[in-house]
Amino acid sequence: MDELGRDAGSLNRPSDVAVDAHGDLYVCDRGNDRLVQFNRAGLFIEAMRGDAVMTERGADKLMANPDMLRWRDHITDLGREKLFWKPTAVKVDEEFGVYVLDSGRYRMQIYRKTFRELSDDQIDSPETYVDPMIN
Repeated sequence: MDELGRDAGSLNRPSDVAVDAHGDLYVCDRGNDRLVQFNRAGLFIEAMRGDAVMTERGADKLMANPDMLRWRDHITDLGREKLFWKPTAVKVDEEFGVYVLDSGRYRMQIYRKTFRELSDDQIDSPETYVDPMIN
């Protein structure tokens, strides 16, 4: 987590961090246009690149603006528009909602962390875990 770069656990110009009730860290990795999640030990969990959808209110605004409609007619692939572009802030609420300010695209993307609680009999003891990184 302390290395500069584009790899899974590295960061490039981190701009904000938030911690959820489980201790997971969410880091806005502005230089790599992503949100990176680490566990409380600092181990990489996931990198999110963004997956925006337009709200009903946004669609109404678009339909009311003829200039925007003409501009959108010339776009063949909206895939890039869904991705983060310079995310700068992240907040996590008590219900595990993750709010990412995507400043390059002037919007907020909202996610919800999903998880399930495990009972003691569903959790293996640490001795049964074999780390694939250890020879």
